[in-house]
Amino acid sequence: MSAIGTGSTTSTDAKAAAAELVERAKAGLEGTPTLAILFATTQYDTEALVSGVSELLGGVPLWGGSSSTGVFQDDGWVTSEGGAASLMLIADRPAGVGMAAVGEGDGFAAGKEAARAAMEQLGGQAGALLTIAFMGPEEEILRGIAEVAPGVPVVGGTSSDHSPDGKFQQFANGHAYKNHFAIAALGGPIGYAFTNGYRPTGKKATVSKASGRTVFELGGRRAMDVYSEWVARPESEIGGGALVAFSVQYPLLFHKDGITYSAHPVNSNPDGSMDFGAAMSPGMVLELGEASVNGLIAEAGNVVYKAVQDVGHPKAIVLAHCGGRAIALGDRIREIPAEVEHAVGHMPLIGYLAFGEQGVSVAGIPTHADLSLSALVLG
Repeated sequence: MSAIGTGSTTSTDAKAAAAELVERAKAGLEGTPTLAILFATTQYDTEALVSGVSELLGGVPLWGGSSSTGVFQDDGWVTSEGGAASLMLIADRPAGVGMAAVGEGDGFAAGKEAARAAMEQLGGQAGALLTIAFMGPEEEILRGIAEVAPGVPVVGGTSSDHSPDGKFQQFANGHAYKNHFAIAALGGPIGYAFTNGYRPTGKKATVSKASGRTVFELGGRRAMDVYSEWVARPESEIGGGALVAFSVQYPLLFHKDGITYSAHPVNSNPDGSMDFGAAMSPGMVLELGEASVNGLIAEAGNVVYKAVQDVGHPKAIVLAHCGGRAIALGDRIREIPAEVEHAVGHMPLIGYLAFGEQGVSVAGIPTHADLSLSALVLG
């Protein structure tokens, strides 16, 4: 018996899937769960899935969200055309979950509101905060969290979806939402790490024109001209929608507080501008990064190994794995759990694919980046 229980399912019916998840996660669980973590692909009626799990658990605080194509659970990658879901139950520490709607330009307020609710429900000192949002307001959400819970480590990612529907859902306390922010606060000993594993190439340029998440010019030139030159590929081959897949192995890195973070070029436009999954601003220095597919896989073991160093007796892992990296991995995404186990030994694991990741590399400074890995280890 253990204070951590996990279960997964590929049952296509939401109510049946909920029953299987709870039955399997509770099978080896010792004690009453204080937090449920749920990830699921969007083929489901996710409101029925989330409410079903919550009802069967008697209203235990629940946090999670949608994952593109599949989920991680213990030693496997779980995927199915009909849907896949994974559940972790935690019974050895206090926890709380908060949720807030994110209005237009209101990420800061939503971050504060949700974090305050989670901390109040926790009723004590948080060891870590788990975040899940949708693409766009992440930086402002993190700023709001830092005001309510300064110095508390943040681990998480942005909800994802592989369907054209773009559901990008956030789960909290019995319901599935869109355009919301969900956060879980956990007590007890924890370890955490936030990495990407890309090698800097030394090819750098300063952002000379940008707005929001779009870079128009690098060093006074069309951004796409500079990038094409750096990777020695014509814009006609890698531009437009092709950029999102090509750039997984050739992202642009930005440097902050002595740490190198990764930004994902997700699209280029006819004017030569490039759209990213993270905020851009004039004066930023962007550097071309690179990684092999083997290197992308190895980094999953590395991030968890780093997180484990902070705890004496690791019990379980929560992993936010970039969905963009999964594009480059293809079927080799199945190797991720084995890579983690090789690095730190066997323990319960739950994870999902994120479209943007949040974490802490410098104490007290939560950061949003792309093509990254954010790991929490429960001690």
